[in-house]
Parts: sequence; C-alpha cells; structure tokens
Amino acid sequence: MDITFYNVSSENNALNKALSNGLTLSGTLRAQTSIVNPVIMVEGESSIVTYNYCHIPAFNRYYFINDCVSIRSGLWEISMHVDVLMSFRAGILSSPVVLEGSEDTGKNTYLDGDVWTRLVKTKTDIINFPNGLSESGHYILITAGG
Repeated sequence: MDITFYNVSSENNALNKALSNGLTLSGTLRAQTSIVNPVIMVEGESSIVTYNYCHIPAFNRYYFINDCVSIRSGLWEISMHVDVLMSFRAGILSSPVVLEGSEDTGKNTYLDGDVWTRLVKTKTDIINFPNGLSESGHYILITAGG
C-alpha cells in the first residue's frame, strides 16, 4: 500500500488544494484501521514529521495529518482525518447546483443575497366566526414568518 505525504498551505475548506513536496512510502497494512480516521504505522526518516497532508490510493481518499508519534527510531504512528472535499472533489465539481450569489443564478428572487432581495409572497386567510368566540374554549393562533 502506498502513502504519499505532502505539505499543504491551502485552507482546510479549499476544494482543490495545492500539494507540494510529495514523498511516497510503500508498506503493508498489518492491523485494522478506520478509513475515516486512520492510524497507520509508517517506517521513514524523521523528516516525515514536517508533512501535514497525505493521500492513500488504496482508500481512495486524502487526509489531514493530525498527529505524528515516534514509536522508535524510524517508526512513526500517523493519525489522520479524511479530507472529504479533496477526496470527493470530482463528484462535487460535476454536481449540478445553484450557488447563492453566483452569476449562473441570474435573477432568481427566491435566493437571498446581496445582489437581490427575496420575493415575499403573502397568503392571508380570514375566517369568520358566526357566533363569535366562546369563553369556554381554547384557541390557538399560529403565525409564521414574523
């Protein structure tokens, strides 16, 4: 199983991250681990602690490195958390969506934004009580939208 380590300076919420200084290490997964929050033992030089991001093709995911613990000389325990945006960016980018404030939304007045205001539709129902309201009953008045 290959793991490629990277340095990433992009924001965590960036969809496409700028990956640099790739270092690929090969190994075998010898114990069970989570795919979302894997903890993997890696043999490598001490420079591995300078990396903050990695890709595991076998899991088809990218990961933020949360912690790097030295087990012994040359053996590291790497704790990671999946980067959902980068891992599934192809599907995200190919999804048909309407973005708030996007040029593609045009003049859709149902979207709230700085460029336009919402279209407010009011509906009023007037109900007459022919005998008035009795003093022995309970009444519930429901309003919505302020």
